[in-house]
Amino acid sequence: MGITGHDQCDRVMPIAGGQGWRNVAVAGPELAGAALKILCDVGMRHTTLVHHHWNATPPHPYELLRIEEMDGSPLNSSRIGRRWHRPPYAFPLRLARYAPLSAEPEALDFAVIGTRGTRSEFCERVEGIAARLVEDAIVGASRGHAGLSLDTDELRSRHRCRSAAVDHTIAKWHTRLFSEWWSVGMTATPLTDIVRTGATGRVQWLSPDRGNAYLADPFPWPGTNMLLCEEMPFSGGNGRIVALAPDWDGLLRHSTVVLETGDHHSYPCAIKDGESIYFLPEATKRGATTLYRLMPGKDEPTPLCAVAPGRRLADPTLFRDADHYWIACTDLDIGTHDNLCLLHAREPTGPWQPHRCTPVKIDICGARPAGPLFRLGSELFRPGQDCARTYGAAVVIHRVEELSPEHYRETVVTRVLPDPRGPFPHGLHTLAAGQEGVWLDGKRFVFDPAGLLRKTMRVAKRAADRVRSPQK
Repeated sequence: MGITGHDQCDRVMPIAGGQGWRNVAVAGPELAGAALKILCDVGMRHTTLVHHHWNATPPHPYELLRIEEMDGSPLNSSRIGRRWHRPPYAFPLRLARYAPLSAEPEALDFAVIGTRGTRSEFCERVEGIAARLVEDAIVGASRGHAGLSLDTDELRSRHRCRSAAVDHTIAKWHTRLFSEWWSVGMTATPLTDIVRTGATGRVQWLSPDRGNAYLADPFPWPGTNMLLCEEMPFSGGNGRIVALAPDWDGLLRHSTVVLETGDHHSYPCAIKDGESIYFLPEATKRGATTLYRLMPGKDEPTPLCAVAPGRRLADPTLFRDADHYWIACTDLDIGTHDNLCLLHAREPTGPWQPHRCTPVKIDICGARPAGPLFRLGSELFRPGQDCARTYGAAVVIHRVEELSPEHYRETVVTRVLPDPRGPFPHGLHTLAAGQEGVWLDGKRFVFDPAGLLRKTMRVAKRAADRVRSPQK
């Protein structure tokens, strides 16, 4: 790009303007009034005067914060529109800072936004992310180049495809007429080989045939020979956490219910720390994310603390590094699949504090967690989901380069794709190492015309819920 990006969250140094005020011009998408009001409110708290000049170009009399494409081209409405629903369904952008009267850019922040969905949803998402990048720059919480997961070779390739409107219509009807069927499986390929090559080798799937409920999100239960999974009814409803135990022939078939409360639970992350086994399942109802202690042979897990009382966390992944406990997750109020947030605490029971640069990464191609973090030698690795083409399309493995309450940085090591000739060619969104191998889950789309009515009813219910509770 011809510029030097920052490897960590760097404070934007105030530049005096007027009577000690910092004047900042913001250029980029035509932000809505609500977004501009937020930026002005944030600026007032940090003695910053925000001027929105959507088409401003450097050099500029004020400090200029400009939303740009990765090559430095200015971002405007026509450019945004051309990115909608186009392969590889990922739109990278950056926030550049230009000092007053300077034409030299300083890259402060980056994001990769998914382009699928309706055109208005995509444009609103770009506008929202642009406002967030500028807001974080004003308060000194820019992420720098945190390690984007986008496949740049695919981005540079020229895709000759149907029009975006046709592509969106086909995708919409595919969603209506097809449903996801997931299963868990294990490969004997060593984890080191998977990290090095991205190939899983042969996977032995437990339940490849379609049935009444599917299994996903495999996590080994530490200290036992059991596997924790989400069990989800195919016809819809709430998931529950089950433990698969060896049957008489040694295969993991027999299951017992570990957590079923009536609310949805999935992603049963479990780690062993000393003599304790901590259990942090996903519960996307606001404030429902709870840390438990697991005891083999005990009927129910013991609740220890509420992790984030006011937030909706997806795929919360508990791990320990140095003298901190950490939770990597996706905050559903920030975005469904495209953000990585970190919480940290000195003790498992909290108090849990957000990372200074929250979210630490905005990237549809690898931000959302995809299984437990793991170590190979002294290096720490984090699996993330690539959700650009579809939810859980692939697992991207990152090496964590820097981790502290102030800074976060990671780099992409490899991309693990589903086997296109296997029984689950359409997705792969969890990778977890066990004692005997590496556990995965896979997805395939199955024709489900009866699901059209179920999905229509769910959409109508969500719309009614939004009308009743607009603040959520």
